[in-house]
Amino acid sequence: METAVFLVGVIAALVAVLTLVVNVSQYRLQKHSQKGGPPGHRLDPAEADKILSGEVTSDPVRAIAADHIFIESEKKGVGYIDKLQICVYLDMHSAACDPRKRETLGVALADFVRQVLGPQAIRGALLVSPREGNLLVGSTAAQHLGMNFLMIRTGRAPRFGYPIEGTFSPGSTAILVDDLCMEASFLARCVKLLRRYGLNVAHCICLFERLDGDAREGLAAVSVELHSRYQIDDDELTRLKDRGEAAIEAEKQAEGTES
Repeated sequence: METAVFLVGVIAALVAVLTLVVNVSQYRLQKHSQKGGPPGHRLDPAEADKILSGEVTSDPVRAIAADHIFIESEKKGVGYIDKLQICVYLDMHSAACDPRKRETLGVALADFVRQVLGPQAIRGALLVSPREGNLLVGSTAAQHLGMNFLMIRTGRAPRFGYPIEGTFSPGSTAILVDDLCMEASFLARCVKLLRRYGLNVAHCICLFERLDGDAREGLAAVSVELHSRYQIDDDELTRLKDRGEAAIEAEKQAEGTES
């Protein structure tokens, strides 16, 4: 009896400590999120559009991308599992919060899925987006394709730790989609979780691929082929960074003159 009481006390103490850690983490996250608005300095869309015109052909998707590029003065870590150091940030989540832009991006992704895989391959398949990815664009693409949609979590899941939300049958084909691919470890974890629950995954399709990341190599390591409609290479990223830094410096000088 005493042993049982002791074990219950130990378990209660562990739960209390875990709850405290989670609450502190959430507090720090909220406190951090209150420090600033959008990431870095917003690059002038006209300037960004000129740079992206090499790889991103003239269409509404390019215009949306050019309107949501931010430059940090120093590299900062981004990513859900591995922190990749970047200073050029493409904020497609904010873009997708605009219904018109969300529709444009979703239709573009749906058209690209059809183009890459064809109607036969997607018949009966499921479209899957990471919870930490762009669910708005992924679900919009699924709607236009007439496909069932799943959401996958790579972090802590509230429903008994079950990482997949949606209805599916083991043995079904899942197509992983997102607005932008960069971090290999994150995408590979999504693939492994889907396979753990009996889904077949061979393709990941995105609108943008950042070539400074390792998404393509990481997916290939788990036998998944990455298809990207647009690729942003190192040269474009360097030019975006240089234009952004020049704009930041010009603003500082203007502020110094006014003061």
